[in-house]
Amino acid sequence: MFGFAVANNLIVALGAAAIASYLLVVHRLRWRRYDDIHAKFESKFKEGKLTPRDAQEIMHASAFYDMPTLMTYSLSFALFKTYAIPSISKILAGTREFTDPSTVSRRYADTEILICTWIASQLPGKFDGEKEENVSDPRGMIALARTNWLHSKYSIKNEDYIYTLALFILEPISWARRYGWRPLSPMEQQSYFLFWVEISKRMEIRDVPGSLDELKEWTQAYEQQAMLPAQSNNDVAEGTTNELLHAAPEAFGIKDFLRRITVCLLDERVRIAMIYPSQPWYLHVLTRSLLTSVKYFQKYLCLPRSSMDCLVRLETPPGDRPRLNPTRYRAVPWYRQKRTGILSLLDNFLVGVGFHDDLPGPKYHADGYRIEELGPPKFEQAGREEVMQMAERLHGCPIKGPWSLQPEH
Repeated sequence: MFGFAVANNLIVALGAAAIASYLLVVHRLRWRRYDDIHAKFESKFKEGKLTPRDAQEIMHASAFYDMPTLMTYSLSFALFKTYAIPSISKILAGTREFTDPSTVSRRYADTEILICTWIASQLPGKFDGEKEENVSDPRGMIALARTNWLHSKYSIKNEDYIYTLALFILEPISWARRYGWRPLSPMEQQSYFLFWVEISKRMEIRDVPGSLDELKEWTQAYEQQAMLPAQSNNDVAEGTTNELLHAAPEAFGIKDFLRRITVCLLDERVRIAMIYPSQPWYLHVLTRSLLTSVKYFQKYLCLPRSSMDCLVRLETPPGDRPRLNPTRYRAVPWYRQKRTGILSLLDNFLVGVGFHDDLPGPKYHADGYRIEELGPPKFEQAGREEVMQMAERLHGCPIKGPWSLQPEH
């Protein structure tokens, strides 16, 4: 009996030690990348000498390693929030690309790819205090040039550009503070500001506020002035919500429940502007509780990722004119390669249960995408020469090799 008690106590002690050791390892590894990036750039931040390229590297720690899913959703939510501005939603509704189920999936996929490409690809150019750095990969500037070219087809107010830019800075900061396993540090917040302001210059956006605090004040004032209820707000928001929740089953009211949870994530002014009904208090409590639970589970129990989680592939595929495939897909398999063997059986199963709409194929560009062709189908073969000329100006030199329109053999 005594021996059994000793053995039992030993097992309990070993179990407790194993749990404590695991929690310690999680804590040490969770903060390692954060500590490394701050050790590298903290002094430059305190001296006010961070460059946009520094800022981009700092951003990558939170966006692609520490909280990639949360940061992706924060940017999606930033885009979603712009639909509460009638001058933005009317343009989007007019194109029908965010309201028509047959086009919204392609538009959403292309938008994600373009934004992620210029976030992930190293910024070219010379910045204050830095030597000129040769950035060989031009894909970030091709993506930015393509975005500029597509935007030029519409009459977009400069203030709406500033507002969208502001949300790309402020929403990741807000989501990390509320739902992330850690908030963004002051250095990281400033880095988001510096990077996106650099992007704004390359998009020729005028009169961007000169500091993060000024940008917050400007954004609040603009929302009070411009965020008003409009049917176009609701139409575009509904089209996007249907796309995001496409794979959710209708059975047992699951999709409707998730739709109501989405409304709970909206600020009250945004909800009113989008003409969404208010939700009961208990759904707000449930939403916050679920997100808080995930936050602490990740912080204390999950080991951090060791590899980059990015929608776009940074390596260059073989071939003279390679095409690219994203790393993840939504219900409609845009740019997804057709798979064989057991993976094809899995794809058929996912279509059968409704998780995906269809199998990869030519109509979804299963061969991949070229950045200079992204956008609405009517523009797919248009503007490529103009885009590449603009990209060369942004990149600072001629674009040669696999990403040019006529690669050398």
